Amino acid sequence: MSDVEPGREEMELPAHEIVARAIVPRFPEATMKIDENPNGTTFDIYYGEKLLLSLNKRGARYFFPTRRKRMINWERVRPSGLSRVTEYILRDLAEADYQVFTATDREIRKRPFHISRFKRCPQCRGAGGIRIIVRSESIPDEDSQMYTAISRSVDLNGAEIKCTICNWIGVRGELLRRG
Repeated sequence: MSDVEPGREEMELPAHEIVARAIVPRFPEATMKIDENPNGTTFDIYYGEKLLLSLNKRGARYFFPTRRKRMINWERVRPSGLSRVTEYILRDLAEADYQVFTATDREIRKRPFHISRFKRCPQCRGAGGIRIIVRSESIPDEDSQMYTAISRSVDLNGAEIKCTICNWIGVRGELLRRG
């Protein structure tokens, strides 16, 4: 048992270690590798063999598709804001289709988004085939008008929608306005 009051030890840890150690228990399929070198300690978080996050004394770098910047600098983060940074990173992992959990063990789900019926595919110019990509082998029939299933083994490079008419995949910002 330590003589130090609870939470005191955590405040003495560097920001990148606090955040890395907060992410790993809430991302069960991840592994963390710690690299100690003369420049400092680096915490790398992997999903299988794929590097997703690297946290060091300067900041956190993303190696997965996200809508945010790929780097978070610690100098802009107050010590009291480290839990918020942890939540942002976990939300970004959920948005990239990784299974992560809240502090109360509830799964963080990908935020739903709406595709306007006035948008059309930039490749075939079709309006009726735009679907939201879901990482799954199949989807229920009642969801087939809004979603399309794509296996986790397919690399999407940040794509979030697919045209079922011409098989184009991309992001919502690339859709054309129907005129």
